[in-house]
Amino acid sequence: MGIEHARRVEAAVDRALISRPDLEGFFAEDKSERFFVKNLERVQGDERDAIILTIGYGKDRSGRLLYRFGPLNAKGGERRLNVAVTRARQRMTVVSSFDHRDMDPERTRARGADLLRQYLEYAASRGKRFGDEGRLAFPENSFEADVQNALQSKGIELIPQYGVSKYRLDFVAKHPKRPGRLVLAVECDGASYHSAYTARDRDRLRQQHLEALGWRFHRIWSTEWFMRRDQEIDRAVAAYEAAVVLADRSDTSGGGSSANSGGPAENGSSRPPDVSAASIVNLRRPRPPVPTRSTIDEYRPSELLSLVEWIESDGRLRTNQELADEMVKALGFKRRGARIDEAIRKAISQSHWRAKSAASKVVR
Repeated sequence: MGIEHARRVEAAVDRALISRPDLEGFFAEDKSERFFVKNLERVQGDERDAIILTIGYGKDRSGRLLYRFGPLNAKGGERRLNVAVTRARQRMTVVSSFDHRDMDPERTRARGADLLRQYLEYAASRGKRFGDEGRLAFPENSFEADVQNALQSKGIELIPQYGVSKYRLDFVAKHPKRPGRLVLAVECDGASYHSAYTARDRDRLRQQHLEALGWRFHRIWSTEWFMRRDQEIDRAVAAYEAAVVLADRSDTSGGGSSANSGGPAENGSSRPPDVSAASIVNLRRPRPPVPTRSTIDEYRPSELLSLVEWIESDGRLRTNQELADEMVKALGFKRRGARIDEAIRKAISQSHWRAKSAASKVVR
């Protein structure tokens, strides 16, 4: 990127060639397309089959990334970067001592520096991710604004409306120490959505697809937020903390997109402690004190209702059939018949009606 870095790279290549005389032909100056080392501002007009782009900028001795990106921070820096990343005909190799997750999007205000962050993400994903691809700086409604204010007051930095066109996540949460690392998607769903089967099923499939790509999800229902706001905040904080631990484990063990993405854990070990699914905090509310009974007829409707609401308190998306299956397990029945299915169906319907009714009262 800079002239000083280019000189150091050229000197290092010259020193290495002293012990590799067999490579002199490759570096011969009379070749039609000879090997070169050029900085950002001298490479325009040159192309090669293979280009190695070495970033040259890095962290200071304390491990803090300084946002001093030379010509990229100046006006027109994005054009200089565009020139650099389009010099390769067949293959581009990027060398950097930091990756996109070390860069805070809020601090890369210069267009050139922000595009560097996005290009590092593109390179780390081997061309599968194209950077931010659009983000909005504000939540869509007052419910989401309240969620953002509450979670940011707990130290969770959020990016609202992250994504492309209409395919956006309500919020994504940043890693506390590596703000370019996004660790959790937070979705906020309103009362009218709560029992809409088609919308729930559509977003359920979308969530499954994104989870397969490595995203972790946390869902907040507006009704739960209005009725049990403090508990929902605690649940969201717990989900965020679990996501940070899992992200650290993934990065340190090589699951991230960069070899240098991990770091020492707070306990001094070289990697974070192991986290299994069983050890992650249970994000449901405490189970209601409903005793186990022999038959479905022995359960009061209020008891079945409380169990349905308890299962749904973890915020996961479920079809009514999946919810009914979990109810059968919660009730301890090994077999189910028409009477059990009917009682559970009524409890689910009552729960969804109650949720919508509660939210509409709050809105009024």
